[in-house]
Amino acid sequence: MFQRIRTSCLLGIKAIPVNVEVDSSPGLPGFTLVGLPDNAVRESRERVVASIRSSGFAAGGTRMTVNLSPADLKKEGTSLDLPLAIGMLFASGEIAINHPERFVFLGELSLDGKVKAVHGALSVAMSLSKETDVLVVAKENVAEAGLVEGLSVLGVSSLAECISVISPGSRILPVKSSGLKSAKSASDAALPDFRFVVGMEGVKRALEIAAAGAHNFLLIGSPGAGKTLSARCLSGILPPMNDDEILECTRIYSSLHAVGDEAGVFLCSRPFRSPHHSSSMVALVGGGSRLLPGEASLAHNGVLFLDELPEFNRNALEALREPMEEGKIRISRASGTVVWPARFMMGAAMNPCPCGYSMDVKHGCTCLPDAVRRYRQRISGPLLDRIDIQVAVPSSDPKLLSQKREGESSADIRERVIRARALQMKRFKNRRVRSNSEMTSEETIRVAAMSVATEHFAVSAAEKMLLSARGYYRLLKVARTIADIKSASSVEISDLSEALQYRAFSNLGR
Repeated sequence: MFQRIRTSCLLGIKAIPVNVEVDSSPGLPGFTLVGLPDNAVRESRERVVASIRSSGFAAGGTRMTVNLSPADLKKEGTSLDLPLAIGMLFASGEIAINHPERFVFLGELSLDGKVKAVHGALSVAMSLSKETDVLVVAKENVAEAGLVEGLSVLGVSSLAECISVISPGSRILPVKSSGLKSAKSASDAALPDFRFVVGMEGVKRALEIAAAGAHNFLLIGSPGAGKTLSARCLSGILPPMNDDEILECTRIYSSLHAVGDEAGVFLCSRPFRSPHHSSSMVALVGGGSRLLPGEASLAHNGVLFLDELPEFNRNALEALREPMEEGKIRISRASGTVVWPARFMMGAAMNPCPCGYSMDVKHGCTCLPDAVRRYRQRISGPLLDRIDIQVAVPSSDPKLLSQKREGESSADIRERVIRARALQMKRFKNRRVRSNSEMTSEETIRVAAMSVATEHFAVSAAEKMLLSARGYYRLLKVARTIADIKSASSVEISDLSEALQYRAFSNLGR
């Protein structure tokens, strides 16, 4: 008897529909699995058979042939266990299913018949029809699948329970998910607050502009000046994510099975990723044997902060140049091609020289000029040209620190950032652009409207500072963000003057 059961497999964050086709025929007992399964899928036979027996059903006695369609797509992971078990029991006639074409099964089985959570449940849920499909997953995956509003979801804890809820006459009805409304929670209490950052008003202003326009930034200063602390405070002034951004980020984390007890915390704030400087290229941009996402994709819609920037592998840094421009990473290997979203703010911090004190008036620099130049040249010109805001971090005066003064809080700064982002969302309504940093050159010229005198000032300054064409347009984008913070309709000379201050290190080490 032939039966077909629906499921899905992941290709990056994209869910590909897969049919588990099972044929049960008379003959010597046997099991044949075809359709490009990987080792984890091939091993599923032993898990499935043991799980079926533990659930009180027979396993074997007939010849089973299983095809995973489409046959040219490599099937990976353990999410096919549950649909495979249902298909075998359905084809052998041991169970009956009312309207089997409605159900989509996803889950890993243990030897005692328990259904375990799998990664990628959100991507599968987003690919289904809200009107006709019913997604059957482990109970641990229900909250994740429930982020898709209106989808019918059934959570089961065991194979026996799954069979009972899909059998004809079952009174257990699928639950219509409520979507993001029930998943959102807000708690920024644990984030560092700018009010405790004393004596660095210029740095706080630069980071406010970076947050308001989603601009890349670089902090350069002596050891202990507060570069890392200031960057971590950035999370407290970033605007909240909208529903689309929440789903985009959660799909990426779901592909790594990283959405669980911390899902609510993750959903309420933008990701802030800070990998160690020993991270490899694969760790930063993704790849490997399973084509997994890297730190750049995990920072999607958030911040990728690279502390001690010159200590990173140069090839790894250069690999970030393309996603910084395009907002995505395309990974091509012999096994296939996967596209990961990677629209992030890149933040970085570095010392000005190997000893760290060439910009500190209180300490003498012990580095030779050639050593300083070589150190700074670890950051390539093309990468530095893509960093919109470059600011020096001064050393803090101990007298100011001892006075226990508090500066402007992150909450107050965040209000201005949210207002500036709201102007940009209104400006770019119905477009793929979400912030000033993502504008094309044509959009930059149109949006950064200037008077003739202001434009002449911008061109003259760009020529004197030897800015590239990219650097010139990024200068205009930052100036437009500064104007947005004060709700100005056009870019003034004062906006450009402030933006020029943040390009002071464009020729660092050259």
